[in-house]
Amino acid sequence: MYRTETLLLILTSVGIPSLAYLPDVNIFTNYRTEVYNGIPSEIDTTPFVRIGDNYYYIEPMNKVNWFQAAGACRMMNAHLASIEDKPEMEALIKYMKAKGFKNNDYFWISGNDLGTEGAFYWMSNGRPMTYAPWNGPKQMPDNYGGNENCVHMFATREMINDANCKIQMLYVCEATEPKTFKFTYIKW
Repeated sequence: MYRTETLLLILTSVGIPSLAYLPDVNIFTNYRTEVYNGIPSEIDTTPFVRIGDNYYYIEPMNKVNWFQAAGACRMMNAHLASIEDKPEMEALIKYMKAKGFKNNDYFWISGNDLGTEGAFYWMSNGRPMTYAPWNGPKQMPDNYGGNENCVHMFATREMINDANCKIQMLYVCEATEPKTFKFTYIKW
């Protein structure tokens, strides 16, 4: 007969404190470790919420410019969201609609062409924006006024748009998916 004690150690950037206590075990015997992607459902990830396969913080009130939004996300060990495919966009829009956001609620995301006009990249991961459901019947992005270099999404429409980075909007932060380590101590 043996007894097990389990400890979950979460290495994350979603604002959840990691557990620093490890049981007194011989590192060569009496323990088993397992590594999982994500966070177990019983762990509270507030202020981040899991939507689809990702963890997001959606700022509901404080409007800031794109640079301030990027800084606010970094202060939470996250980054402005990179919406890389249609299912991710659909999941975010569905969530925002359920939370009562309106047609005129706009949210900064990490896309921009600050480096080279017309070449849009995700600031969060450096990859080109291959999924880009641009807004409107005319050619978008349009760089209206010669100074629209940052990308925002609409709360209730599956579209993005370029805008002046200095305009104040809400924003969406995305946390990197954490790894969860499970240590199980087996006491003989």
